[in-house]
Amino acid sequence: MKRLTELGPSYFHGWSPDGKTLAYCAQRNGNFDVYTVSVSGGQETRLTTAEGKDDGPEYSPDGQYIYFNSERTGTMQIWRMKADGSAQEQLTKDADVESWFPHISPDNKSLAFLTYDAGAGDHPENKTSPFG
Repeated sequence: MKRLTELGPSYFHGWSPDGKTLAYCAQRNGNFDVYTVSVSGGQETRLTTAEGKDDGPEYSPDGQYIYFNSERTGTMQIWRMKADGSAQEQLTKDADVESWFPHISPDNKSLAFLTYDAGAGDHPENKTSPFG
């Protein structure tokens, strides 16, 4: 076992398709953002800087994008950005639900994620989805 990040807390979420980079959520200076680091360790790269929590990073199968959830617009929603952190864009805009932990299908055509009633809280566990 090898420690890859010097600072904590750091929460692993996804491997890049080429197996060379890890994407994770980390708390630094009181804010949670998305970071990447080489699987061999070294300097971490901060990809998001918005206030609030950015979490759940997952690479697209082609490695071009990282999907993640963010509360930067008031409720937790699904976002994506290029793998270098540029071109961040909001994908879901639901006022009555919060969306977490996106996962992309192998063909890049579908996106699965968890949803909870707005106000369900941080990392809601054992909650019923508004969709059943």
